[in-house]
Amino acid sequence: MKADPNENKTKKHGRVSLLTSMLVIFISALAASIALTVILFSVMGRSVYAKVVAKGMVTQARSLAEETLNYINGDISEDNYRFMTKSSEAEVITLNSMLEPMQGGDPGPGEMMPDKPGGGERPQGNPGGHFDEYLEVCKALYPQAVADPYGEYVKYDPRLGVIAAKPVTGDDGVIHGAVFLIKPVADITEASKSLLIVLVIASVAAGIMMLIPIYFISRWLTDPVKKLTGAASELSSGDYSIRVEPDGFHEVHELGIAFNSLSGSLQDNIGKLTLERNRLRAVLEGLGEGIIAFDVDGNPTRCNASAAELLGGTEENIERIPEFKFVSDAAKKVIATGGEHLGTFERDDRVIRLNVAAIEEESGSAAGAVALLMDMTEAERLEQTRRDYVANVSHELRTPLASIRGIADMLNDGLVKSEEDKQRYYGYIQKESIRLSKLINDLLELSRLQSGGVALKMTKMELYELASDVAERFNESARERGMTVRLEIPEGKYLANSNPDRVEQVLVSLTDNAVKHGEEGGEITIGLGEKDDKWVLFVENPADIERKDLERLFERFYKADTAHTGEGTGLGLAITEEVLHLMGETIRADYEEGRIRFSFTVAKFK
Repeated sequence: MKADPNENKTKKHGRVSLLTSMLVIFISALAASIALTVILFSVMGRSVYAKVVAKGMVTQARSLAEETLNYINGDISEDNYRFMTKSSEAEVITLNSMLEPMQGGDPGPGEMMPDKPGGGERPQGNPGGHFDEYLEVCKALYPQAVADPYGEYVKYDPRLGVIAAKPVTGDDGVIHGAVFLIKPVADITEASKSLLIVLVIASVAAGIMMLIPIYFISRWLTDPVKKLTGAASELSSGDYSIRVEPDGFHEVHELGIAFNSLSGSLQDNIGKLTLERNRLRAVLEGLGEGIIAFDVDGNPTRCNASAAELLGGTEENIERIPEFKFVSDAAKKVIATGGEHLGTFERDDRVIRLNVAAIEEESGSAAGAVALLMDMTEAERLEQTRRDYVANVSHELRTPLASIRGIADMLNDGLVKSEEDKQRYYGYIQKESIRLSKLINDLLELSRLQSGGVALKMTKMELYELASDVAERFNESARERGMTVRLEIPEGKYLANSNPDRVEQVLVSLTDNAVKHGEEGGEITIGLGEKDDKWVLFVENPADIERKDLERLFERFYKADTAHTGEGTGLGLAITEEVLHLMGETIRADYEEGRIRFSFTVAKFK
């Protein structure tokens, strides 16, 4: 019902600040940008760089094609031509129309320079370690390279590198060969890696340079918010006098003004509410009745100590008390339907009266409910006892007295003439007098037992002989009702530590009850069992009884025959229970398959 004051602090310390969040976002964005740059450049950088290199190689191939034509025509010397080919950053291979090398540099092993005016064939050197491989590729690409006499050919081979070619075409349009420039893939990869490293270093340096101004800008933005957060924390802890100096950008400035206005209003309202709450608390705690307030959802918001005590708990754990559900359900019903709820419920041996009323808003809708609990245990118990006692005693006394008076009036008026009839009516009067005397004696006996004024002495006794004697004693009266009494106890010694007279009284009372109220023609069984350190004596007979009557058999004056027309005073079983209770023993009644069994315990002799 009460919020934990440390909960907000725990949540606060478990979160990062706004400044830290902004810096983390910037650094994360920078790292993501660099990572994305690396990934994109790794995927696309080499091919893009290769395209840039290819453009330069095409221009160089065009120039070398012109110089190669001049070399073939004898316009430049071999040394000059070789110098031009060697000065290129790419590998240069020239092929004639017969697909033979004709470069002025050092051809590969076994290769010969082509025929030219004034000179013969002579062997040349090796321009590179991959010359043979490059030569084969150029021969394969030659048809494509010379497809357009005045065009250029460019290809990017991931295995070799960039290849640019230009046909050597004379003024008459005759193709004399082709010039091939090859940029190895290793050179392209190394250059792209270097470019990537430079790009990453530049990005990191730019990020570091931007981090400092971003830090100070973030501090400028977050400091006013931090001050407002601290003030709000003080406000939530109960310091309603807290105020802030509005500063920062426009929105935060306006927020500071609104916060100060809110703080002032809260200070005034909380002061008034606190005063009213203290007054109400004093009133509620002074009440003997229990009060529980519920919100619109049926959740308890306030209760006094009396309510918790009546429900059997404390104010802190009232929602976990089983009986609280009955009150909560009534409150939810009242909130949903309006009006009031009146009822009672029992907790242990106490009777609680419940009165729940809805709390309505000005619009008429329910805003909650209030439950009033009152302990009616003593009042109900006294009233019920008084009613039962008066009714039962009146009924039990009225029957024999009415019978005696009626017969006496008949005899007194001389309505009975014959001596035989007079003797018969005198017998009726005697029988009803005995019944009345027994009722009074039973009432006195029960009163003495309940007041604790009877002292019982426990001695060693034998149960088989007692049970056998009782069974034999009731054989005749049972036979008159067509019943039999059977002793279901093997002959032997069953020693007990109890009061022999009182045990006999209980067994006689139960057997007499079975003879009087059992079904005619049935069999009454007297038996013995044991459980732990107790003997269990029982009397069983056929009977027709309802479950609701079974639970009340030991009440005073209670009879399953609600008209009280049967034999007995209705006090026998109540006296039996009190006698056994006085000896520290128990008795119970069980009903199954048309037979009722009364079982009571007797302590074993040790």
